[in-house]
Amino acid sequence: MKIEEWDEYKHFIDSVTDAVANISELPSLTKIAGHVFNTGGKKLRPLIIMLSCGANNGDYKDATNACLAIEGIHTASLVHDDILDEGLMRRNQQTLHTLYGPAAAILCGDYLIAKAIEWISVYEQQIVWDFGHSGALLSEGEVMDAGIKRGEMTIEQYTECIYKKTAALFEISAKIGSRIAVPGNEEMIAKFGRFGYEFGMAYQIVDDLLEDFGVYEDKESGVLSDSLFSIYLRSMDADSAAKEAVGVAEAYLGRAKEELAGAPDSLSKDKLFALVDYVNDLMDSVRFAPS
Repeated sequence: MKIEEWDEYKHFIDSVTDAVANISELPSLTKIAGHVFNTGGKKLRPLIIMLSCGANNGDYKDATNACLAIEGIHTASLVHDDILDEGLMRRNQQTLHTLYGPAAAILCGDYLIAKAIEWISVYEQQIVWDFGHSGALLSEGEVMDAGIKRGEMTIEQYTECIYKKTAALFEISAKIGSRIAVPGNEEMIAKFGRFGYEFGMAYQIVDDLLEDFGVYEDKESGVLSDSLFSIYLRSMDADSAAKEAVGVAEAYLGRAKEELAGAPDSLSKDKLFALVDYVNDLMDSVRFAPS
C-alpha cells in the first residue's frame, strides 16, 4: 500500500492545507509559507507522530497540532539550511531564497518556528519541553555542520551531527505521538523514542548516500556537507565505502524494528514497519549500482 493512500497521510495533507490557508493575515506571508509548506515529500515526521499515537491505541487525529508543529519547525530548518548550503532546488521547486530573496526566506522560517510553538502549546508541559529541546538540538546540529568543511568531519562528529540535525526530531516525534496516547507510560514512550532515534539515524545516512550517488534529481545544492560515504571514501574504494555506509544504515533500521517488536500488534505498528522498509528500499539504487 502506498504511503500517500494511508488515512493518516491524507489527514495530515488536509490539515496542512487548512493551516496554510489561515496561517497569516498578510497575503504575502501566506503565499510564501504556502510555497514552502505545501511541497512534496512523504511527511515522515508527522506520520511517525500519528502512527506512534495509533500504535498505543490513541486517536491519531488528537496529534494533528503536534504534526503541524513538527512539520513547521522541520520546514523552517530546510528554508534556513537552503540559504546556508546555497541550495537552488528542493523537491522539484526553486528554493525560497532564490524566489523571494534571503531576507524573506529567513523571516518566513522564523515565522514558521513561531507558528510551530503556537501549535504545540495545546499539549502537556513535557510534550512542549521535548519539542523545544528537539529544536535546540536541530540548531546545534546546523552549527556543527556549517562549522566543519567537507573532507574534515570525523565519523564521531558526523554521528553527533546527524543525531542533532535529523534523528532527534524523529525521536521526539515518536515520543510525542506515544505520549499523547499513553501519558505517564514512560517505558512505552521511551521504547518508541528509541525507535525514532534508530529510524532517524538511518534515514539521514540514506539521504546523504543518495545525494552522493546523484540519485536525487529534485535537489540541487551549492555546498555539500560530509556524508558517511564521503568519510569512508578517504580510506577505501568507492564500492567498499558504499557497502560500509549501507551496512551501517541497515543496522540502524534493524534496531528500529527490534524496538517495536514488543509493542502490541496493530495496523499502526505495521505501518511503522512499512516506513522502515521504505527507507531500506531507497538504498537499492546504491546496492545494485554497477561497479
